[in-house]
Parts: sequence; structure tokens; C-alpha cells
Amino acid sequence: MTYLRCISNKGFIWQQGKLLDEELASLTIGKLYKAVATNADESERGFVRIIDNSGEDYLYPTTRFEPEIVNGNLHNATSTVTLTAHVPPLLRDILQAEALANGKSISSLLREWIEERLDLPA
Repeated sequence: MTYLRCISNKGFIWQQGKLLDEELASLTIGKLYKAVATNADESERGFVRIIDNSGEDYLYPTTRFEPEIVNGNLHNATSTVTLTAHVPPLLRDILQAEALANGKSISSLLREWIEERLDLPA
């Protein structure tokens, strides 16, 4: 998988006959985006297809992004971010039961689940 970090969200927009250099709501500077396959013509013209803030994939100039290298060793990251997930009571109870049955914490079960399903590079 390829991930790209947005370094520019300025875009040229035609509005009432004028070419404006405006920030695009579909991109957030500093945010990581997943790149999807592009055809040879798109790549040769300097475009990359990413899934943007809309949840859809669109073509953007490659100059708006920098590659983010994911080495697969997410446990040894130099900094961590806390993520809070709000789940319905039934799902919480199921997670607690699974954690107890497997002799693990809920956090450990969720980390394993994420690593198994995201297909991160090794």
C-alpha cells in the first residue's frame, strides 16, 4: 500500500470567469491519504489517484503530496497518538468477553485485528 502526506491543498478553481488559488476542502495539509492504482497515462502526466476527504478517489497533482514510508514496525514508533473508539454496549461486552477468553487486553485484541486487516507492508 502507498500512503501520501498532503503538503499543499491549494487548487485552481474557475469562479465567475476568474482563476482563483483556493484551499480545497477535499485535502487537509499534513493528513495521510491512501493512494490507489493509476493508469500509465495519469502517472506520466504527473497525477496520483488518492482517496480524499470525500471518501472517493480523485486525481491530484503529485506535487501536492510527499511519500510516507511505513516500515511495518508500528509498535516502535517514536510518538503515539491516543485513539478513542465509542462502541455500543453490546459490542463493548463482546470485546470484553473475547479479551477474557483469549487472556488479552481489549487494546491488544484491537491492535492484532487492525494489523491483520490493514495489510501493512512488512
